[in-house]
Amino acid sequence: MSLLNREKRFYTKNYSDNLFFPFIVGAAFGFGWTPCIGPVLGSILALAATEKSVSKGVLLLSSYSLGLAIPFVLSGYGVGKFLQVSKNLKNKMRFISITGGIILLATGFLILTDKLQQVGFFILKAAPFLENLG
Repeated sequence: MSLLNREKRFYTKNYSDNLFFPFIVGAAFGFGWTPCIGPVLGSILALAATEKSVSKGVLLLSSYSLGLAIPFVLSGYGVGKFLQVSKNLKNKMRFISITGGIILLATGFLILTDKLQQVGFFILKAAPFLENLG
């Protein structure tokens, strides 16, 4: 078995009494988000460094920090509910995995054939209210 194909899970009786669990969740978030955060933070730091006043740079960095912190705080409050819901989904995991795999394969095929944008335009024509979501 390859080192990268191994899975390690930490089980505890009660997540709220375990001080190790928040550390593991935080490390997982940090590890997963580092490639995304680095370039954006670097750009904001460069922009803040070129501002004429320190207050504008502080405002930029404060906005970035709030935009990053608020989802983490909200997800921290929602972890308990997520764990309860995920326990109830265990019997449906095979269906969820197969469905997710099919969607990934279809998306990859559309990207490979350069048709993803055409599908996006078709979906917007079929459901124009989606234009207002993003």
